[in-house]
Amino acid sequence: MIQRLKGLLNRYGVGGIKKSLHLAISQSFVAVLFILIDYVFSKQLSIYEFGAWKEIFFLFNLGIPLVAFGLPEGYKYFIAKDSRFEYFFNNVLTILLIISVGIFMIIGLTNIMHFSGLINLKQYYLYSLLFPLPLVGFLLNKTLRYTYINLDQAEKLTKLSAYGAIGSVIVILIGAYFVSQSKSLVILVAILIYFSIFFIPSIFYLIALPGIKLKFGMNKIAARQMLVYGFPLYLATFAGILSNYLDKLIVNVTSDEATFAIFAVGAFEIPIFAMLSAAFSQQIFPKMVRYVEDGQEDKAKDIWIDTTRKVSLITYPIILVVMFFAEEIIFLIYNKNYAASVILFKTYLLVALFRNNSYGILLTAKGETKIITKVSLLILTLNLIVSLTLYYFFDLIGIVFGTLISTFCMWFFYLYRESLFKAYFKAVILNKALLVFTILIIILYFL
Repeated sequence: MIQRLKGLLNRYGVGGIKKSLHLAISQSFVAVLFILIDYVFSKQLSIYEFGAWKEIFFLFNLGIPLVAFGLPEGYKYFIAKDSRFEYFFNNVLTILLIISVGIFMIIGLTNIMHFSGLINLKQYYLYSLLFPLPLVGFLLNKTLRYTYINLDQAEKLTKLSAYGAIGSVIVILIGAYFVSQSKSLVILVAILIYFSIFFIPSIFYLIALPGIKLKFGMNKIAARQMLVYGFPLYLATFAGILSNYLDKLIVNVTSDEATFAIFAVGAFEIPIFAMLSAAFSQQIFPKMVRYVEDGQEDKAKDIWIDTTRKVSLITYPIILVVMFFAEEIIFLIYNKNYAASVILFKTYLLVALFRNNSYGILLTAKGETKIITKVSLLILTLNLIVSLTLYYFFDLIGIVFGTLISTFCMWFFYLYRESLFKAYFKAVILNKALLVFTILIIILYFL
């Protein structure tokens, strides 16, 4: 059976992707956990309460990259060039601790101001003191994942991620029990669950990491190198994330919790798409950096095109199936109260057609991070203008089309910038299987 499956994969040109699939599987555990969270708590909470729950996760997803300063990205780049990962890791760990302490002090001050009546933190009073925990869990997890990828230990990473996922499931079930006993614990439970999903696997990663000796201490040269390289990527990453979450931000600011819940459910992009593209791009990144360093940029481009085709051959069939069962999926994970979310969900599946690789990875490998920053800010501005305009005329669905249009523009720019249109059309768009999948997806969207 396994040999027949391998033969089928090789027949369609997606063989030899074992390591990338391991990375995708290890990342998919997080995606499944977030789906499980939505499934469990959407059943326990009203639409209004679930909107408040989604708002907390939205704040973390948007806020954490803001205070990361590009450190994980800088770390990933330098360990791809320099085998002394422990040297860079301990520097990142120290800087992360400093950032966390600084954020805790700022949040502590805002809580004192709330207590004094100067500001109103509403439901986040005191609970916000725990906000540094998700930051620590997320960034530690991300840095350790980059370490295992660079050490070429994808299979081990998958096994450890599975252990972490089991522990996270236990935390989710315990959290669900406490919420069922008292709805006043919703915010506390949300913070701790988000933290646990990333921190529990990190414990397993650290324990099993070969030759690591943790020690706090910051080398100014190493810190400066990572920040100089990572900061433009930090701006680009944050602009990209803000662009991705701009739709939810607009609805969150202009509507009530119930409308936000409806939109957040519809705006739910199946995480496996982004995680597959991230897993494959992370796998090829060290090799691309080395090719660029050796003056073989064409080989780096060939790897990127080949990887894009392979990811598309995996994700496009999934998009087709999900598009067909869109309504059933929304009703299964949530319930029929979210019927208005179905068309939003189907439109976001069209965005997933472009989630077949990291489009800025070539520039990242060449160290041209400032260009990525400019492009990300430009796309963010375009997304804001188009989304607000279409929102005014077409309500919630207009925001989704704003995201789709800005994503297409990003795709167009990077292919044009790297002179990859011809290669992309030949390998992806004109691929017979992918062309059939694309046509069927579009037909199902309008049915």
